[in-house]
Amino acid sequence: MSAKKITKALALLVITLGLITSCRRGQDGTTVQGNDSRNQESSLARLRKSGVVRAGYGGFEPYTKINVTGGREQAPVTGYSVDLVEEICKRFEPPLKVEWHLIKFETMKAELESGKCDFIIDPIYHTITRAADFGLTEPFTYVGVACAVVRKDEMRFQTFSDLDRRDITISVAVAWSSTEYAKQRLTKPKWKEVTVGGTPFEQLDDVLNGRADVALQDAPSVAQYVAAHPDKVKALWLENPPSLLAAGFLTRREDVEFTEFLSRSLRILKIDGALRQLDEKWKTYGYFEKVNLVPGRGLESRR
Repeated sequence: MSAKKITKALALLVITLGLITSCRRGQDGTTVQGNDSRNQESSLARLRKSGVVRAGYGGFEPYTKINVTGGREQAPVTGYSVDLVEEICKRFEPPLKVEWHLIKFETMKAELESGKCDFIIDPIYHTITRAADFGLTEPFTYVGVACAVVRKDEMRFQTFSDLDRRDITISVAVAWSSTEYAKQRLTKPKWKEVTVGGTPFEQLDDVLNGRADVALQDAPSVAQYVAAHPDKVKALWLENPPSLLAAGFLTRREDVEFTEFLSRSLRILKIDGALRQLDEKWKTYGYFEKVNLVPGRGLESRR
């Protein structure tokens, strides 16, 4: 072999070894990126050592209900998702403690990447874009989108397609799932777009205040808003939403082991009925998968 070929072969070997080193994973679950000092330990490895899991919540009732009274003896947050996380932590051996961290939905990615929290416990809707940017657990509920708030005396709309007319204004929240669904299917209405940072109730006020004929939002938001104004507005399609979105916990994209741990935990709680028991307590606005199990042949023969 010529000296030139030997030099090329050695260079290729050095590059290959460098790539292997830069992406190695330690036995403790820590991912090492070359000589980067910002190496981040996986959430699963960290909670095994510390016994603490950091849960982020944004305030989406009845899944996370923020305690605004500020009492020191009161939990900072309650709700379906809170009980769900505590159930998972209680069953872990040894049981895990939970640190609760308030986050903003509009900065979810930064909140996770900063290490402030390991996951976000509100039912975050699964979308194609989020599947590329985040880790998504198995769904623990399915939420209706593009449900409507209209005035109490409104009679023009029987189906979602009835909204496709030029003589109406529809209020929608910028970049929300209901908005994306509606704009893909309706071409004629006038749109009133509202930037929503927290709860969408101000956007739904557009109907109450006469700024729009219809306001579209997810089922939990519509149900709670109508319950607060029963004499002035009503809901359309709550029991048969135009579309459904899977919803679950949100994790960092690279936190694969922790995402898998949460998904398996949710599967266990789904099968043993814990999710439905929590729904009975909190009266959520989602849909649950029906688990159809058939007996094994040994059980069948005993009938």
